[in-house]
Amino acid sequence: MTLAIKLFFSLPLALIHLLGCLLGLLMYLFDYKFRDRIIKNIQRTNIKKTDVEIKKLVISNSMHIGMTLMESFSIWFASSKKIDSWVKKTSNWSLINKKQSKDKGVIFLTPHLGSFEITAQYYGARHPIKVMYKPSKNKWLDNIIFKGRSKNLVSPVSIELSGMKQILQALKKGEAVGILPDQVPPEGHGEWSSFFNQKVYTMTLIQKLHKLTGAPIIFAFGKREGIGKGFSVNLYEFKGDPTPKKIDQFIEELVKSSPEQYLWNYRRYKLPKL
Repeated sequence: MTLAIKLFFSLPLALIHLLGCLLGLLMYLFDYKFRDRIIKNIQRTNIKKTDVEIKKLVISNSMHIGMTLMESFSIWFASSKKIDSWVKKTSNWSLINKKQSKDKGVIFLTPHLGSFEITAQYYGARHPIKVMYKPSKNKWLDNIIFKGRSKNLVSPVSIELSGMKQILQALKKGEAVGILPDQVPPEGHGEWSSFFNQKVYTMTLIQKLHKLTGAPIIFAFGKREGIGKGFSVNLYEFKGDPTPKKIDQFIEELVKSSPEQYLWNYRRYKLPKL
């Protein structure tokens, strides 16, 4: 079963993206919860003003979400050489050498924007990085995700306490860590902030890690350059105190640059779990 899936996702990236577009359109047409959540979340932002503009963005976003799902499997099964061939260009890569030090490491923040799987794998082919993730309840899928992310110098760690300790230890050794900053944390592990003028619960972990280690913060955006055209890995330096409010403001600006590539179906506005 896994071998068959691996062979399927070894298809050329252009074909994987086309199938992803089809998948996204099917979800848009037949999954009303999926469609309604995207529409509501995009309407909240006021990025687009007219009904025609909103509908166009919703359809485009649905296709990008489909591409995200399909290409993630391809990235998990791909070799380092193939991943390198998919990354067509980088921007501000010199930030890594400028900011990383032996006892501080780097905190990479990758929102649910573009291909957040490609960024860690591209970096991990060159330097060690621990990436935080929430294990899937589906054991079969979780096994694929864990193995797919555990390549080269990438080490996935759970969001549980043991994972937090590993993240802190990695930073103190001068290694990098990767975090999804727009993931809703459990109650007691965040504070209320604002995202596109809407109330959201945002993690305080980033601020705590920064205070404990002094590690610099770099945002990473794996932008999809077009159907089958690969990705660009773009880095942005974050300056100042990484409060939840400032982190959310930074994410807003990134999303505005490519709103069609954000996961608007993600339940960013949900209440935290107890």
